[in-house]
Amino acid sequence: MFKKILLKPEDKEYEPPLNLPVKTHFQRMGILNPAVVQNGAKLDLYSRLIYRDPVGLNSCIVKNQGRIEDGEIRMEKGRNGFPLEKLVFKSGGPYGQRGVEDFKASYVQGEAPLHGFLVNYDGLNARTEYVRNNKLGSWEEFGVWFPNIALSKAMSFVGEQGGGRYKKRWEKEYSGNLGKYFLGTKDCAMFPLKVNGKKGIIIRILPDMQIVYVDDPIELARKEFWEETVKDLESKVLLEREQDWEKSHMGLAGPPFEIDEGVVIPYHGVVMKPERNYRFGLALVDKTSPQKVLARTKEPIIEATEPWEKNGVVSGKVVFPTGHAIYGGQVYWFYGAGDKYVAYYKMEEKNMRKSLGL
Repeated sequence: MFKKILLKPEDKEYEPPLNLPVKTHFQRMGILNPAVVQNGAKLDLYSRLIYRDPVGLNSCIVKNQGRIEDGEIRMEKGRNGFPLEKLVFKSGGPYGQRGVEDFKASYVQGEAPLHGFLVNYDGLNARTEYVRNNKLGSWEEFGVWFPNIALSKAMSFVGEQGGGRYKKRWEKEYSGNLGKYFLGTKDCAMFPLKVNGKKGIIIRILPDMQIVYVDDPIELARKEFWEETVKDLESKVLLEREQDWEKSHMGLAGPPFEIDEGVVIPYHGVVMKPERNYRFGLALVDKTSPQKVLARTKEPIIEATEPWEKNGVVSGKVVFPTGHAIYGGQVYWFYGAGDKYVAYYKMEEKNMRKSLGL
């Protein structure tokens, strides 16, 4: 299978992105996990740039542009020979003092806005933020951070109807410090079709994947919304862990997309011991009833095989897809490689379908 690195932290290693405030020391440590917005052969990549500053590790989101040519991805480059780069989101605000990361962007059929989800990290909690692209091409922020509920309160709600596995996982994950945390969710994106007139939003409350429905994503800021969600979390499950390579947890690996037979859900599965090992699979769900799973890969579609897919900023084997493009009968999967690089691999569209038994 064809794999290639697209963006590297070694490029302009000690040069911060334009408009990123840096007082003294700056060093790029990794660029990874890109959101991908496709317009024909043209691509916008929104990647997480990890850097070291005087306080420690931090991260921001930068935008690069590229295009598909002759079956490969070619990045637009400046006069210095390095890919052109634009700062989009930087750390700060009430929840992102130590970085913003893992941005995802997608459309809902029949709507013009591009919906985005951005993870904010304050050194303790990872809070997801809803943003939206306006007609001028800039990103609007609405002050919508979620889930807006304390983890200790979530613990008091969940568990009445089979939610005991969630309690056990949260207790293990946070080791007696429940009072310090919000309930967390990452790997969020819009379902590409409306369901019964509502927008579906895929979330990940450890260890599985769920889907919730809203009229407007701004509802995600309501504490009451999450209290009701957690009370009946089992009914929101979209995908549960099934295979050995998913046994720690799983999450969305880029926005879902429609094909004739249903909606494809790209996802990652993780094994944490004896080392971190992130791999990639696919599921196919019903267009009108997303919790009806039609097909699912038994073996990972892709896993770490190259030296540069291992032991980057954090040790372990990491193939972490976060976006895709489909063009000319090929599927291009963009991913964070080894927690250090933006890379992509491609496969024939017919082989993707074959992996789902279609």
